[in-house]
Formats: sequence, structure tokens, C-alpha cells
Amino acid sequence: MAEKKLSKIIIPFLLLAAISVLSFFMNKYRFSARHFIFPAALFILPLLFDRTFRPKKLFLPSKEGLKLFLWVTLATLVFYPPLFFAYNLGFMHRALADPTSKELLNAVTKGLIAIAVAAIPEEFFFRGYLQEHVFAGFDKKILKIISLKNLFTSLVFGLVHALAFLDITRAATFFPSLLFGLFTEKSRGRIFYSISYHVVSNILAFILWTFIK
Repeated sequence: MAEKKLSKIIIPFLLLAAISVLSFFMNKYRFSARHFIFPAALFILPLLFDRTFRPKKLFLPSKEGLKLFLWVTLATLVFYPPLFFAYNLGFMHRALADPTSKELLNAVTKGLIAIAVAAIPEEFFFRGYLQEHVFAGFDKKILKIISLKNLFTSLVFGLVHALAFLDITRAATFFPSLLFGLFTEKSRGRIFYSISYHVVSNILAFILWTFIK
């Protein structure tokens, strides 16, 4: 019983602390291998040190999550670009750029690379491990939409991003994280659609930034 309690509380805490410390030093010193070490840590640490975590069918799609994914993705593609340009051109007083086809291709390429180094490992650790395993018991909903386990995971997600980029504004990833968590919950704990939306968001962001200088 004591060993089981240790696994449920102390081990996840230590793993999260390790990820947070690694994310901080990774970008503080910006060593060249950081883009490979951090994603690997997100996969290896929970599988290696938490024996109670043995995910099954984690990466498979589900019928339950498809409708939400399609509607949210469509809304993002329609509404996010105007908000992005309104903020950067109107509030931040940046200027429009005229990207070349090569720059646009590079933006898409970065988004695709981010699948391996960001989308998949982050969703595996934060949604698959933290939300659906460590915080699995916190199912109570807030405003009938957001569960406590989603809220806790998203708070951690924002904090780790702020540490990783040494930029407090990166904590705003808390908000898209809530959507990632909703996709996972709707998909009965699977992360296929949270990964998919993560990919769409990354590619869209990279493309939009090519139009700003």
C-alpha cells in the first residue's frame, strides 16, 4: 500500500520537477542537443520510473472526439488569423511582410518537425500521463466544461512553457492546453486529436508569423 501511494504522489511530482528543471536549463544554456533530449525525456521518464503508467491505445483516434476536433479546428482557421493580425498590427504596431514561397515552405516544414519534437511528446506527457493518469481522479467539472484534471494539467503546461522559453508570456499556452485536454477527455483518454490540433496550431502559427516583420 505504501509503495502504491509513493507511485501515485511522489514519483509524478519528481518527474514533473525533473521536466521543469530540464526545460529551464535547456533554454538558459541553449545546448545544441536540447531539441532531442527534452522530447525524449517526456517519453522516457514516465515509462521508466512510473510502473503504474502503462498506456494502451493512447494514440488511436476515437469517434467521440472527431466532431469536437473538426469544429474547433474550423473555428481556429476562421477566427484566429484576423485576431492575430489585429493584435500584431494594431496593438503591437508591427508591419506586414511579403513572404516568399520558400519562407512559407520553411514555416510548414517547421510545423511538421514540431510534430516529433513538440506535439507528440508533449501530448504524451501532459495529456496522456499527467491528465489521464496522475490527475485521473479529479473529474469534477467547472462550468460543466473544464474538468479539474484538465485545469491542473493546463496550469502545469503553461508553467513549463514559461520556464522553457524564459518568457512569462509563454504561460498563455494554458489556454490552448485546455482545448488539448478537452479533445483527450472527449476521446476517452486518447491523445490522437489533441496531437492533431497541436499540429494544426503550430503550422498555422508558423505560417502567420511569416507575414509579420
